Amino acid sequence: MKYFGWIFLFFIALYILPISSRPMLSPDEFLHAGIAREMVMSGDYVIPSFAGEQVNTLPMTYWLTAGSFKLFGINTFAARLPAALAVGICAILIALLIQQNLRDEKLAALAATIFMAFSAVIFSCNIAARQIIFVMAFAGSAGTVFLALQEPKFNRRKLLLLILSGLFTALGILCDGYNAIIFPALVIIPFILISRKFKDLIIVPIIQLIFALLPLWPWFGDIVLSDYFSAITSFASWKENFGLHHWYSYAAALGIGLLPVIILVPAALMTGKESWKRLLNQPLCKFAILGLIMPLIYLSITRNEPVMMILTAFPALAILIALGIQAYFNNGGHHRSFDWMLNVWALFLTITGIIEVVLWFMRTNLLHEYFSALPVTNLFLINLGVSSIIGGGVILYSLRGNWRSRLYLFFFSVAILPLAISWCFSADVKMPGNDLHTIIRKGGITDSCTVITRKEFIPAVSWYCRWQQPVKALEGDVVTYETCSFVILPENDPAWLKTPEKCKNSILCGVFRGDLH
Repeated sequence: MKYFGWIFLFFIALYILPISSRPMLSPDEFLHAGIAREMVMSGDYVIPSFAGEQVNTLPMTYWLTAGSFKLFGINTFAARLPAALAVGICAILIALLIQQNLRDEKLAALAATIFMAFSAVIFSCNIAARQIIFVMAFAGSAGTVFLALQEPKFNRRKLLLLILSGLFTALGILCDGYNAIIFPALVIIPFILISRKFKDLIIVPIIQLIFALLPLWPWFGDIVLSDYFSAITSFASWKENFGLHHWYSYAAALGIGLLPVIILVPAALMTGKESWKRLLNQPLCKFAILGLIMPLIYLSITRNEPVMMILTAFPALAILIALGIQAYFNNGGHHRSFDWMLNVWALFLTITGIIEVVLWFMRTNLLHEYFSALPVTNLFLINLGVSSIIGGGVILYSLRGNWRSRLYLFFFSVAILPLAISWCFSADVKMPGNDLHTIIRKGGITDSCTVITRKEFIPAVSWYCRWQQPVKALEGDVVTYETCSFVILPENDPAWLKTPEKCKNSILCGVFRGDLH
């Protein structure tokens, strides 16, 4: 159990403590939070809507965020909490899968920690991406089926695992529609065929689908058969968006998302030929390889899924890397690959940290202009530099220590960076945050005002306007507004939108203008 305590501490340090320090920057994050807030305000939890208009998307992620708003209030912490908890639950599911199959708590904790240390997973949590919730559902659905397939005969445990898999599938359907059936099937069906458990090829999908559709029955008419989740619409959308993302978009996302855990990959690969033969004979290793390859093949062929769907491959990657690292050290190796790569990582952190500290003290005009364009405070560079020096320094200091302590220090160096810089992000410079907050505090907005903004800023302005304030997009012919973040008009009158002269006069009279930076 002490290893699961390590998972909890790493999760708190990397995902919970920094969660509310950084202001929201992503337009998608504003939109996600805005839809969930409208659910809370209107009391309509069936069909998502934004600015009074129906949003063609599935509701589960918004339900979770709305529930978080109910518990913790409408704020940044509550908006990101469901994504953060999804990461933690997914890590626990990975650990339980290994612990239940191999009875190895150390390996289970290592795989869960590796999953949480992937930069793609960290990034998805920080923008409250709905894909990470789908990945949790996918990991739960596929993992429970794998454990069920390991049962020698059909018994109560196997039935309970398949029921649980169906519930995870239902959760995934409400997150991302038919993908919740396709992605697990891509992994489970080939695994059944490889394992030659042909009887399960019929029994497992039937039981899983039954218990996936039963929880959806109350919303079947409103959700499953609605316009945004009909088979015809899905097929038409697939044809229309086919090839929307190039295959190398997913490859680039996979490579960047592996950082900094990619430092551990050489050690996992150097486990030796005989060790890999033993590993490949393990059902869990075969299952993880399919969990890595099949989603990548599907994404590369269809190319109509968001690039963030590459996250579906990361639970399997975490398992494979953990299995390789364990085999590497159990094989009695000299740890050269492991030590060499850790030293490279430590030197990189230390050298870049020193450069960042020096640049902060120099603070030339060029650097000042560059960093003023980023949503960071003046302390960002010095904090990043100092934390990098500490993270790299402790790894170099442990050069003669044992591999286990060095591995812990590697994960410490991963966690210290977000903790050090998370509160160094300034108020949003891309969205009209500071200016709008200022005028709200001064009481310059009444119920009769209309907020006019550029189309891409509507989610941000709506989020900052915490009441049901009318927010409208700029008209294309109003050239006066081309450089404005938002304008607050003193009257809720659509005629203002159609009269450029009135709009112009309102700005000249000092009603309000928020300039883009």
